Amino acid sequence: MALFQNGIDVSRYQGSINWSRVASAGKQFVIVRVVSSNSNGVYVDPYFLQNVNGAKQAGLRVGAYYYTYARTQAEADNELRTVMNALDGLQFEYPIYVDVEDSSLTSLGRAQLTNLVRYAMDVLVQNKWYAGWYSYTNFINNYLNASLLNSNPLWVADYRSTLGYTGPYSMWQYSGSGTVSGISGACDLNYSYFDFLPDIRAGGFNNYTTNSPEMIDVSGYQLVVFGENTEYFNSPSVNDVAGYLPLGTYPILQASTSKYNGFVWLVIRYNGQEYWTVLLDDRNRIEATNDNPPSGDCSAIQAQLDAAQQKIDAAIRALGP
Repeated sequence: MALFQNGIDVSRYQGSINWSRVASAGKQFVIVRVVSSNSNGVYVDPYFLQNVNGAKQAGLRVGAYYYTYARTQAEADNELRTVMNALDGLQFEYPIYVDVEDSSLTSLGRAQLTNLVRYAMDVLVQNKWYAGWYSYTNFINNYLNASLLNSNPLWVADYRSTLGYTGPYSMWQYSGSGTVSGISGACDLNYSYFDFLPDIRAGGFNNYTTNSPEMIDVSGYQLVVFGENTEYFNSPSVNDVAGYLPLGTYPILQASTSKYNGFVWLVIRYNGQEYWTVLLDDRNRIEATNDNPPSGDCSAIQAQLDAAQQKIDAAIRALGP
């Protein structure tokens, strides 16, 4: 199975994290604990929002998990209300995972516990959260019916040198005692084998909207970033910042046919992945690549934009009043 990204997962036990150092260490995603429970009831991890914001500012993709103790549907609902309230207004590029592993749940029996996990994921999906489940190999094999859960992505924990789980999975937590620059103490280490973001965007999950600007394909041009603070985004939303582009050039794959939410949007390639960014006169510009004949005044792109806009206008007129 081909590796997509290297990542970690964190909770309050890691304390304050230097996320820029985590990113510099080569970590590309993080799954952040959002909710757990103690003797006082269900609570939001006190480092949740700090971790989400810090990781996003450092350019990592982010998902979330909550540790479930629910033994009844009513208890599951109580956890889910707290989870979704904490997630409200945030965007995630990885799933929201139901972490089912606590020994207190094993007495429920395989069927009842599986139904509770299935119920929790269904509630998340119905509320437009891209849901998955987490557990470790022995727990899955002995206390869950994986065939009833496999329509959602599995993040499996197994700290052996070779993953022993034989069913389908999309992420592997391969260590619970890793060390990562920027984090004091031990940290869980993970491999992701799947790019969830296209499915999340397409389904409008995790606060990603299915709305997007009208785009046209572009070839032979590059974005030249000459000013600081040129942001790049996971979607055409200025609130969905993935990071800042270093000074340099980036191939342009697509351009918006007109302004969308006040900006001309571009799809560029950076670090082998596709991202969105916007044209800003004081930070970047478009120019022809060396293998493209035009002089770099972008007239070809403008002609493409004009042609596309004419088609859009003609389609609108055809609809009539």
